[in-house]
Amino acid sequence: MDDNYLKIFQELFFNIEENEDVKEIIEQSSWVLASIITKFGELQNEISYGTSRQHDFVDTVICLFIRKIMEQLDAINVLFSVGSFTQAQIILRALIENIITLEFILKDDTEKRAASYYLEHHYQEIELGVRCFNKNSKYGKLILAQKGEEQFNSDCEKYRKKKEAFQRIIKSKEIFQKVDEARNKKLNEKEKEKNKKAYVQWYEVCSNVSNFYQLMKEAGYEKYYQGIYGGLSNETHALNSAMGMSVDENGICLKRIRNLEEGSSTLSIACTFSVSVLNEIYKYLNDGEDERKDFQSFFLDFQKKRDIACQNLDMIKSSQNN
Repeated sequence: MDDNYLKIFQELFFNIEENEDVKEIIEQSSWVLASIITKFGELQNEISYGTSRQHDFVDTVICLFIRKIMEQLDAINVLFSVGSFTQAQIILRALIENIITLEFILKDDTEKRAASYYLEHHYQEIELGVRCFNKNSKYGKLILAQKGEEQFNSDCEKYRKKKEAFQRIIKSKEIFQKVDEARNKKLNEKEKEKNKKAYVQWYEVCSNVSNFYQLMKEAGYEKYYQGIYGGLSNETHALNSAMGMSVDENGICLKRIRNLEEGSSTLSIACTFSVSVLNEIYKYLNDGEDERKDFQSFFLDFQKKRDIACQNLDMIKSSQNN
């Protein structure tokens, strides 16, 4: 990767490669993240190829979540490796959303919740197609003008086949039929109440939850909503650009990019949520005493190394960021 800009704008970027002490601390953090990624990978293998399978469909959904969680922890690890802690918070927010969603699915009525989540992206594709492949709609007219009649008709045919394929998916499992029926009922109730086209979140179909705050509450994370999830949203929604400066005895100056603040909290939050969902997956798998002891041993060792890494991240001098 061409990183000449790190040298050209040395006053703007903190370069970890030029500070061995900081680099060593970051490597400790990387080990902590790598160890928990490995644990998720072992669980995925256990579900996919081992004797711990509980329910083929639900297990598949859980494995897909595990893959996504591993992907996001890996992304945080990559960003940590260059000291980009602030940007890691964007991935952390998405990680928390996936973990809370999975814990919500595992908590109760698991098959129906897993089915509702699994079908959601199909519903979104179909509903998007309704807007885009109607020659009389605003979006349809725009696409028709851009692509021309022949390409538009070709895309309409692909969309028709997608709808037919989706109906075959619905009919393939009884649980999918139940979710589809419940979703249509919920939509009709909402549209009748509001007297306009409504939208239903996947978790509304299988519970009394109607927003993400309630989803966090249902999963047992209500106390984290404002302080952690809400705070992480600031970076995502461009609400903290004005925080990119600091004040010292020399006056006001810009903070360096790849600023080393908040690394400890980001690592700690990622680990806390990840270990929690690992524990819930183990409960779902209903593993024996040996597996529970193995996880407990892993957790105690992991906790010690996580605490050391977080303490060292806190010790990074603010002068290295300015």
